[in-house]
Amino acid sequence: MKELCAVIDGAEKKLKAGKDETLLDVFRRYGIPVSAPCGGKGTCRKCTVIADGKEVLACRTPADEVSTVSLRTEENSRLLSQTVPARDHTARKGTGAAVDLGTTSIAVKVYDLESGRELGSDARWNVQRAYGADVISRIQYTLDHADGLQHLQSILHDQIMDMVGTVSPEVREMVIAGNTVMEHIAAGISPEPIASAPFIPETRFLEDRNDTVGGIPAYYVPCVAGYVGGDIVAGLLSIGEAAGNALFLDIGTNGEMVLIHDGGMLACAVACGPAFEGGNISCGMPGTAGAVQKAVMKDTLELDVIGRTAVKGICGSGLIDLIAVLVEQGVIDSFGRLLPPEEAPSGWQAYLEEDENGNGRFRIDGNVWLTAGDVRQVQLAKAAVAAGIEILLDTAGLKPEEIGTVILAGGFGCSLDPASAEAIGMFPEGFAARTRTVGDASLSGAAMTLLKEDSRQKLHEIVDQCHYLELSGHPAFNRIYTEHMLFGEEEELWN
Repeated sequence: MKELCAVIDGAEKKLKAGKDETLLDVFRRYGIPVSAPCGGKGTCRKCTVIADGKEVLACRTPADEVSTVSLRTEENSRLLSQTVPARDHTARKGTGAAVDLGTTSIAVKVYDLESGRELGSDARWNVQRAYGADVISRIQYTLDHADGLQHLQSILHDQIMDMVGTVSPEVREMVIAGNTVMEHIAAGISPEPIASAPFIPETRFLEDRNDTVGGIPAYYVPCVAGYVGGDIVAGLLSIGEAAGNALFLDIGTNGEMVLIHDGGMLACAVACGPAFEGGNISCGMPGTAGAVQKAVMKDTLELDVIGRTAVKGICGSGLIDLIAVLVEQGVIDSFGRLLPPEEAPSGWQAYLEEDENGNGRFRIDGNVWLTAGDVRQVQLAKAAVAAGIEILLDTAGLKPEEIGTVILAGGFGCSLDPASAEAIGMFPEGFAARTRTVGDASLSGAAMTLLKEDSRQKLHEIVDQCHYLELSGHPAFNRIYTEHMLFGEEEELWN
């Protein structure tokens, strides 16, 4: 095997490269968290690194032809780990860890179990990002490789143990809350059945399996269904009982939502794709330094950039804001067409140029652009969320104005401006005024499960109360989804 020199976040490391391996293969084998939303197919162009002084795609570059490579793993990114403080606890000896096992990122908090005091926390990008942005990519990897499941489980356990170990080397137990696929992979159970109809998982973790991670006993929060997992159940535990009708939303690559009403819960999930997290967007990026995180129209278009530095790209929240502005200003029409300069409203021509298909291309800053294809990705994602919300409300016989509280959880939810979501038709009119954010509700629920003796029983009660609605077979889903592709007045989209 050839040895190459890698400079990772400024630190030098020697890596061994096999004859037929790409740089991405090598990074995967060493557990280096490189972003590859397309799973290494060469289509997303997000795995760019510098190899022997040239910018290349890691997934398309033979590793044995490279002497030196440098990359940044975005370790200084803005990752969400804010949680609701645990309300009292059941005292016992030792330390324990609460883990929010996300598809994109992982957050850990370690507690002293006797006092209930938080000892420390860590949040990182999930090392499995190198295998694709979504759970379907991860499932496919386990099917395409004989040792795929074992490998993904191993690198995940290594990462969790490393994170826990940065706080305390003596953790005696942990609680893990993740979506159903991620919990399956962590537990070494094939997630294959979740990838195709009827999407029934091998287990919903209703029984304690006596699993371990790195030798530490691990309890997996139970799941509702294949696409409403332990992260949502933990989140519902963390918010407590909601007064009146409420809608709980956790929007990311998938959009999970739970309608709370009449003493029960109705849940569904939609596939949003990676657009909300900067994936499949021409200049999209995570919420790191240089990302446009907010856009507002005052006298002129004003951009808020993370780190107050030069613009490098745009993250999910900034993308929604920008499209909301352009829709309201008439630069994007109701069908989602980004207008070319000659058709754009006065004052916007300087931002635009015509692409090869006669659509506009909007210059955000320098070489950072919003394209017609980017707008299309947001249309697909926002229509999925809106369709899920509408079907939940219709099933319960409720109108949007009858929802008293909208609860946004997760990283994208906490950065999303509800008014922008309303402006593009992702939320019904009036939702923005009734929206509150709750941070990393999954991690909060995992912490409560770790610290409170009666929490496991409450988790099971939530699962029992939660009726799952499978949208893939819903007779009206395709029609409602298509209707919500439009950008228009909220009352037209929701009536």
